Amino acid sequence: MSPLVSVIVPCHNSRKTLALCVEAALTQSYAETEVIVVDDASTDDSAAIVEGLGATVVRMPVNGGAGLARNRGMAAARGDILFFADSDVALAPDAVEQAVRMFDEHPEYAAVWGVYGDRPLVDDGIVERVQVLTGHYRQSRLDVVHTGHFAVGALRREVVDRLGGFDERLVGQWTNEDHEFGLRIAENFPVGRAVDVVGFHDDDDRVTSVVRKRFGRAVSLIPLVLKQRDLKPEREALHRPAELAAIGLTGLGVLLAAVWPVLGVLTAVGLAAFLWTIRGMLGFVRTAAGLRVATAAAVLTFVYGFAVGLGGLTGAFRYAVDPSFRRRYRTVSM
Repeated sequence: MSPLVSVIVPCHNSRKTLALCVEAALTQSYAETEVIVVDDASTDDSAAIVEGLGATVVRMPVNGGAGLARNRGMAAARGDILFFADSDVALAPDAVEQAVRMFDEHPEYAAVWGVYGDRPLVDDGIVERVQVLTGHYRQSRLDVVHTGHFAVGALRREVVDRLGGFDERLVGQWTNEDHEFGLRIAENFPVGRAVDVVGFHDDDDRVTSVVRKRFGRAVSLIPLVLKQRDLKPEREALHRPAELAAIGLTGLGVLLAAVWPVLGVLTAVGLAAFLWTIRGMLGFVRTAAGLRVATAAAVLTFVYGFAVGLGGLTGAFRYAVDPSFRRRYRTVSM
């Protein structure tokens, strides 16, 4: 007998993409599917959109964030498999079917994490295209995966029965409640990447928005990265350590050149090292979208990586001086 899959979608003021998201979830090739949308106290017509499409709506009385909304969705779900999709993601028609197949082929897996597709859900320009293509490339080429991808991914009900759900203490921007839960799952169960489980994402289309998010998340992730040394979550980050080191060397070269011009050579060395570390990604972007988008990808990746590096240093300082910051994440084996 085919297991029931509960597709859980948290949403807050998501009218731009919500219909695309819910319609894609309702028309999956896998028949044994229910769709539950948790309206996180939206002030727009998100709940009405979902009701008009015939999906189940769980209404939150106050805005509590994605983690809390997903917990309420899991409580309402009847499925043996819980499939998560964000409200700005439209699943490929066979995404659920591919997740079920992955669980069948790998009965040891407790969770399978999908990937973003190689095109935007709504194309708002070159910044978004860079976001989508670089994200797709990096997710698709991870050999080992521990960090949960709750924008498009699935887990078995027994995981929640044993570990509970998202940590409801982690409320607010950039608290990384999804990373915490994903790493808690990986501490206790085998998990896998499923490149055939695809969702098309309406990503950020403004540089300032991306910079702000990556800086904020980098600050907040430091205690989690230091707590989870065995899992080494930094290896799965959008900006890998070698790339950040090259960016740092470039910045150091610029500073030192102001005092001793000959040390400006470090800038050139750093830039060359940076481009070397992302050469595969740039080749993929150029093949997919052309030289102009690949050039933009190189520039934006450097800018975003610089923001991540500054965020990491800021987080390290906070970790050193703020005991409550050090204790932010529980992540203990059960």
